[in-house]
Amino acid sequence: MANNALIQGAALTSKKFLDVAGAVKQGFVDSGSFSRQTPARVDENKAVQAKVNNYMRNMKTDMDFTSFTPEETATMRSFLLGQRSIYAEAAKNAAAFDDTTDPDYMLYVDQMQNVNNSFTNLAAQLKAYKKSKIEYATAMQEGLYSDGNQPSKTKEAATIYGFLDKDGDGRSDERYNAPFKIQPGGNIAFDVDGQEIAYNNMEEPFLKDTKFLNSLNTTSENAYNSGLRGNTDNPYSQDSYSQQLNDALQNENTLRSIIYDFNAEAPMSDIGNDLDNGVIDLSKARDLVRQRLLKTRQDAYNTGKAAYDKKQEELDEETSGFNLSATQIANNKENSSIIQAYADSDLQGLK
Repeated sequence: MANNALIQGAALTSKKFLDVAGAVKQGFVDSGSFSRQTPARVDENKAVQAKVNNYMRNMKTDMDFTSFTPEETATMRSFLLGQRSIYAEAAKNAAAFDDTTDPDYMLYVDQMQNVNNSFTNLAAQLKAYKKSKIEYATAMQEGLYSDGNQPSKTKEAATIYGFLDKDGDGRSDERYNAPFKIQPGGNIAFDVDGQEIAYNNMEEPFLKDTKFLNSLNTTSENAYNSGLRGNTDNPYSQDSYSQQLNDALQNENTLRSIIYDFNAEAPMSDIGNDLDNGVIDLSKARDLVRQRLLKTRQDAYNTGKAAYDKKQEELDEETSGFNLSATQIANNKENSSIIQAYADSDLQGLK
């Protein structure tokens, strides 16, 4: 199910990208010569997003897109009628007992309670499904889902939520390839490509980790500014940063997000292509990403320090014109004496 708190957080942090006069991005660019070809999964995920958004654009403004189709409504009606029959039969059988402690009596009471519980559970899941559908559509429109998701999972979610418009006619064709079902106990499920997926067990696409990207930019910004102030780069800072990266990248969603989502800010497409093509595994990808991020921080510091050193050289050149040599000082004294003697002789002549 879609997590509204996470979606709101992603929308907020995605608007807070930092930029250190291009130095941070340049650090990625300078981190090595590599292919910029977009990984195939990125294109596939963006294609699904485009279909979902196209479906939303073509929908009539007064249409409730969380409403259920006639087929889904029929499924719910059939379930409710079936459960009511079970409840009525159990109630009739229970009424035949005078001894309410009889195990068979309790069995029929349990059947009645199970029906009540299934109705309550179904109502709660239908409410959650409609809420998640809105959150999913919002996240898709704002581009918050990560392109690091497996395209099959991205398509699965779009199908379950009824947004996959295969022929672009504004009608969710794929919806009818994912029949809505109600499992025992009132749990809703969907049949996707022959696999029955319970809604409660549905694996939602994960979101772009914009918070992690912002932390990378902040780290590089601090390193750049430290160099710009002429500070010495503390090797312990680099070691500490390496450990922080190692910890953060243990989260596979974070790792995949930084590889596939932010090619403009942090080019990693070569790693993504190698990972998708089986050239490297996830562990190797994690190590390559960490090394590139470490070099980026170091490059940001070096860029700042180079700017500081250049400024110091310019200041030294400006102030060097005011520093007289010993010879210049002696000559100035001699010239002053001659001028003073000439002035004294003129004064004597006036007398």
